[in-house]
Amino acid sequence: MIANELLNKIALLSPGTKLRKALDDIMAANLGALILFVDDLSKHRSIIQSGFEVNCSFTPERLYELSKMDGAVVVSEDVSKILIANAHLVPDPTIPTGETGTRHRTAERVARQTNCMVVAISKRRNVVTVYYGPHKYVLSDTRLLMARVSQALNAMEKYRLNLDKLLFLIDSVFDAGVSIYDVARTIEKAIRMMRIYEEIYPYMVELGEEANLIWAQLEEVLSGVKETTMLLIMDYSTADIGPDQASEMIERLKQERNLTEMKIIRELGLDVQTAAQAGETVVYPKGYRFLTDTVKIPLNVSQNLVKTFKNLKNLGRASVEELKSVDGIGEKRALAIVSSLGMIKRREKAQTGKKPK
Repeated sequence: MIANELLNKIALLSPGTKLRKALDDIMAANLGALILFVDDLSKHRSIIQSGFEVNCSFTPERLYELSKMDGAVVVSEDVSKILIANAHLVPDPTIPTGETGTRHRTAERVARQTNCMVVAISKRRNVVTVYYGPHKYVLSDTRLLMARVSQALNAMEKYRLNLDKLLFLIDSVFDAGVSIYDVARTIEKAIRMMRIYEEIYPYMVELGEEANLIWAQLEEVLSGVKETTMLLIMDYSTADIGPDQASEMIERLKQERNLTEMKIIRELGLDVQTAAQAGETVVYPKGYRFLTDTVKIPLNVSQNLVKTFKNLKNLGRASVEELKSVDGIGEKRALAIVSSLGMIKRREKAQTGKKPK
């Protein structure tokens, strides 16, 4: 997982920025470069030797021309000014480095010593490497990144299709209950979608404006996925947990290298030993997802309803007056709950041919 502070620096070099324009021009001319970004020049004077002060506003053309000289270029942290050109950087030689080339060894040591961003462009390999504190990141070819992201997006769309089918299955068995295995399958699909998103997020940042269309597609595919997963966990966990604990469970599941339905079932607190047993174990939702998504009742009020009626099946048998006795439920909300539950029962009857209970 790439540190957020490094991602913020990578964003400064993404396509569409002035800095990226300068870097592309430098590579196109087959030049090497060493660029140091500082917030306060006075703090780093000890490692910046010789060179000459420029103190001009930043433009891609100026950085490109100054990079033709052998020394490093010092730029302000916000990329608004070019401060020094043809500088000789002298970091502490005892700082460990895994690099071999002189330019990259210097860049890594300077980054570690100053905790500033340093960009090194290899003349021989035509590669841009970003150093920031202890972090290192090599910029990838834009076409390769687009291919990776597109492939990931296709996988997420397939997972979303399966997720929606499973959610429909869960919602269509209101009175009969649902197997815990189907619940786990649903959560597993959602977790995998979130994991893929986290894997490609750095690529999206690096792509900059090239990823604008993909951001819109991702927003569509991921719409409501985390919230739905959180509510599913709250609905089917054996423990009475809130949104914070559900979010923590999601994070634990995302870290599972070999995520399976059985691991999810155990996280939910059910003592089920085999997949066959899980398929035969019928559970009823507490009602959080129904109350939040369908009736649009605030979560704190939904918690009052769950505390009173225990699960959605019992809630479906409650009268308007019984619902109104719960804190936060008035006439309007009580009628909305009864009406929505009635629609679900009628839909179930139409699908199964059975009379609603």
